[in-house]
Amino acid sequence: MEKAHHVEDVHRNSKDVREPFVPLVIIQFASSTKQAAITWMIAKLQASRHEGGAELTVQTMVMPHSDETMLYIGANTNRLLLAAEMMEMKKLHVDGHMREVVIHDLQSFQGSDDLSTFFTKGEKQKILLHEIEGVRAEPLDTNIPGYEQIKLYPGKSILKKYLSRGLVLQFYPLHDEEEIKRLGDEWYQYQKVFSEQPLDKIRNYFGEKIAIYFAFLGIYTVALFPPALIGIIYLVTFWKSVYREAIFAVFNLIWSTLLLEAWKRYSSELSYKWGTLNSSSALKIDEPRADYSGDLGRNPVTGNPEPVYPKWKRSCRFYLVSVPIISICLIVAFVVMLLYFWMQAWADSVYHSSGERWLYLPILYTPTIVYSVAIFLMNTVYRMIAKELNDFENHRLESSHENHFILKLVLFDFVNCFMSLFYVAFYLQDRTLLRSHLACLLITSQLIGQVQEAMVPYFFFKRRETQLAEAMKKSDNLKQLDGRAEIDKTIQKQAVLEGTMSVYEGTMDDYLELFLQFGYVFLFSSAFPLAALWALLNNVTEIRTDAFKMCRVYQRPFCESASNIGAWQVAFEVIGLISVITNTALIGMDPTVQKLLPSDMSAVNIVLIFVIVEHVVLAIKGAVAYFIPDMPKWVQIELAREDYQSKQALQKERLQAANRKRQELHEISRPRMSSRSTEI
Repeated sequence: MEKAHHVEDVHRNSKDVREPFVPLVIIQFASSTKQAAITWMIAKLQASRHEGGAELTVQTMVMPHSDETMLYIGANTNRLLLAAEMMEMKKLHVDGHMREVVIHDLQSFQGSDDLSTFFTKGEKQKILLHEIEGVRAEPLDTNIPGYEQIKLYPGKSILKKYLSRGLVLQFYPLHDEEEIKRLGDEWYQYQKVFSEQPLDKIRNYFGEKIAIYFAFLGIYTVALFPPALIGIIYLVTFWKSVYREAIFAVFNLIWSTLLLEAWKRYSSELSYKWGTLNSSSALKIDEPRADYSGDLGRNPVTGNPEPVYPKWKRSCRFYLVSVPIISICLIVAFVVMLLYFWMQAWADSVYHSSGERWLYLPILYTPTIVYSVAIFLMNTVYRMIAKELNDFENHRLESSHENHFILKLVLFDFVNCFMSLFYVAFYLQDRTLLRSHLACLLITSQLIGQVQEAMVPYFFFKRRETQLAEAMKKSDNLKQLDGRAEIDKTIQKQAVLEGTMSVYEGTMDDYLELFLQFGYVFLFSSAFPLAALWALLNNVTEIRTDAFKMCRVYQRPFCESASNIGAWQVAFEVIGLISVITNTALIGMDPTVQKLLPSDMSAVNIVLIFVIVEHVVLAIKGAVAYFIPDMPKWVQIELAREDYQSKQALQKERLQAANRKRQELHEISRPRMSSRSTEI
């Protein structure tokens, strides 16, 4: 009850305080969207929460050159505080810990002296995203006004429906021009190539999910230095022996384990500092995704209305639709691989039958280059198919939706990118071809990636200069439809300009690229020791090109919370386990190793020997992972202290409530005692 009273007080005060309107996010309608649909959306955004709205501040502008309507959306401070408390958002407490925002204890949070700056701009935009996506169709909302054919179902996110039907073209938050310039100067400039990334500032601007990705990219890049250095030493020395390859393979396998275990510890430190690490005793009630659809029901835990979709229907969609389509895609990838080897065999025959071989050298490597490009194209097409299938499965939670998507991508890309390497290594058993094929696949994929991530963003950046001039002209013609205070011209121009920028699709592709690179480096490390060097050179460049794109090429993404890299951690660990098997088998099949074994030893005994060796290496990896705690001791202590303090605070509140109740009973009983004394 006490919390409810404070919520009402804040809501009442919000009407008394007039704050300047600060646009935070933009909704851009298509020029063909009917006015009735636009008006209804505005009404929903402005309506109170009790009426199913978002209770936000909205101003409308129209671009005469295209007749596209743009909504500038903001919220007053009290509305943000209310939503932050409901979202259980964490801020830095005066005791130095990240704690959930509580309105009645707001003075105990650092920065609460000035409530206008209490939340960062990224946090405000995150709150608005939550509130806008939370506006769902009511039972009486049967269709979008003006569009009888676009049906609405109770519980469906209205904004997502507008986006899927093309009524809304874009929904994006605005950049902070001054802050992004300061961040860029510290992050992607050439003189900062070997400097530490400003992770805290990245987190404050882009959110924990993107900051965690760049933290992982940074620690992985640093971890490539030792294997890259060993690869260079092997290149310049004349020691050619199977022992060299065995030593390098064992080092890589243990080093990859150390990398992943060190990352677990580092990510737990970051997530604790940023307030996204929950203790094991904490109960988290996850809300359904905005795209989640189903009959309107109630959450069995909270009692709040939300869509309900039977689990058996989701299982049918997965096993009867997704699995067959994915299987067909895997078969296509296998057929393309066979075509590649047929082309390579033809190229080899032409090369070896020619008199002047140097003239036919391009023909020798053409099939591998073509196959590398084909792998890239198939990955791109499959990603679109996987996304449609994943959306079709209709997962309730964002984490479940993302994990299933990762599973689909990893399964196909592993087969598509690594199947040919397994074929060469264990079917053809051609170590020379394996080395050249692996080198060609790795280098080609990285060249394609660099063109995509360095050259293309550069041209986009140049194009922005032209777009800027056009945006200036367009924004001069903007017309405001309501009579409120006019939106600042600079913000109008900024909104038009950022509407022309590319949309950042999330960290999925970035992690997938690192996953494939990790496989190229460690799966067959004994065959190509220089793989780590190529990966290192690529990643040093990629950190800065990715940073440049985030700051100058892409629209600002909404901040998302994350405590680690999620299912990608498991994917990288699986690659580490498979690497033990592949490298042990490669070394075991080496002719030099075969000669070291007794000539009368049977094939079964040879296999048993290498299975034992493989299990020994796996045991070493397991021991390393076991004896390195996933969480530093100081983080465990801090979490335990927070749990203890929370219990103490709860006990104190109960004692205070009991004392108040005792006092009330005492006050009630006093008049009765007085009346009895009078009668006597």
